[in-house]
Amino acid sequence: MSPKRLLLMTLVFACCSSVGQAQLRLGTQELPPYSFTNEQGQLDGVAVHVVRCALDAAQVPYEIGVWPWARVQLMVQRNDLDGFFAASYAEEREIYAALSEVIAPQQWRWYLLKDSTLDPSSPEFKQEARVTAYIGTNMLNWMLEKGYKVQSAPARQEQLLEMLKFNRVDAVLANNLVMEKIISDTGQQDKVRSVLQQDKPLGVYFSKNYLKTHPDLLDRFNAQVAGCRERFGLMQ
Repeated sequence: MSPKRLLLMTLVFACCSSVGQAQLRLGTQELPPYSFTNEQGQLDGVAVHVVRCALDAAQVPYEIGVWPWARVQLMVQRNDLDGFFAASYAEEREIYAALSEVIAPQQWRWYLLKDSTLDPSSPEFKQEARVTAYIGTNMLNWMLEKGYKVQSAPARQEQLLEMLKFNRVDAVLANNLVMEKIISDTGQQDKVRSVLQQDKPLGVYFSKNYLKTHPDLLDRFNAQVAGCRERFGLMQ
């Protein structure tokens, strides 16, 4: 991604309709179909829709900015932001933030070339397969903790498919909706297969420091999530 493009990303904000200065500062990333900047330069995506809906219904003034995923999490740790999404549970995140109710589904799936004979459920796979995941993700940390042969992690989701196609890795672990969109957009459906690892639904992580001064925010947000997910067809 070019420096110019990154600068433009940091300037994309989606604000609530409440009058007055925004109080809640959230961060997200370019991650279609969950969150992305559309052709009109507006923040869009299924996770964005649910978060906006829940915050508006709870009458919480907010703003949402877009940055690289690893940076968003660091900004929350440094209190430069009050939360980030769409994120799955992780022990290290629980140290400084609290996870909301589920805003969107996610599956962790292994993606392999269709002619690969590797079986991700076998002990040999962990010992022999060269694998990777997108930088800053739970998937990458999980593989490192479990002792997989992790290769260099790319900075963009699209690079996962490229690494797989050019045999730089034997398999990648990725969010199913994200990877399936990339595969579809690039016409690679007949070249890649996937194997389910686990379900890892996504929510919003709110900074514990922010919640100290806004102790009812998480309950107010959570009370609106189910209705907002239903409104946008994300109840599965």
